[in-house]
Amino acid sequence: MDNANTSTQIQSNFELLVGRLFTLGGSVLFLIGSLIAAVLAYRDYEDSLGTG
Repeated sequence: MDNANTSTQIQSNFELLVGRLFTLGGSVLFLIGSLIAAVLAYRDYEDSLGTG
């Protein structure tokens, strides 16, 4: 019975780890996308001022 409990605990921990990795990956992609959008917006702003 203890072996089944340990197996269930390992599976639960694995699912938690996978979920956290997906969350971390999504956060990183969001930050990279935000940075790219900010750089592009700044370049457009400079071009509109005529100082680019």
